[in-house]
Amino acid sequence: MYRIVLASFATLVAGCTIGRRPPAAERRPGEVVSQAPNDSLQAEVLAEVRRYYSDLSARDWNAFSDHFWPGATLTTIWQPPGRLAPEVAVQSVPGFVAQAPRGPGSKPVFQERMTGAEVKLYRNLAQVWARYTARFGDATDVREWQGIDALTLMKHEGRWRMVALAFTGLEGNVTDRRGAR
Repeated sequence: MYRIVLASFATLVAGCTIGRRPPAAERRPGEVVSQAPNDSLQAEVLAEVRRYYSDLSARDWNAFSDHFWPGATLTTIWQPPGRLAPEVAVQSVPGFVAQAPRGPGSKPVFQERMTGAEVKLYRNLAQVWARYTARFGDATDVREWQGIDALTLMKHEGRWRMVALAFTGLEGNVTDRRGAR
């Protein structure tokens, strides 16, 4: 009986550790971690996400908008000027694009680049947690930071597009770079 209990326990422990993803601190920069059942689906999703970052950085607002299904949202927490505390800001894609000239379109330097991603897929649904670096400013003042984008995508009629994007900066990582880069 003792051997049966011991064997059952060993099987349970093995089952809990097989396929364990390394914690974020143990991953290499840029590493893609996947729970995808199909490498070709993962490749499709990551290609869509890379195109999204490229179009965002290019400030091609028509191409940017095309990465989202109608009704999609962009959400973050920020403190608007004149407000006493941060608040959740949920915005439509057209609303974001309308505000872009005062945000990412307001300075000559703007870039977001994916540096790593974690992908989870099931059939036509994908969740991507993408780590990114960002640069924003002008020749005399460029700010840099890192953040996390949580992107939810759905595939319909052969096309992956986002239904939601929520993002946050990593704590204490904004740097101020004086001078041209």
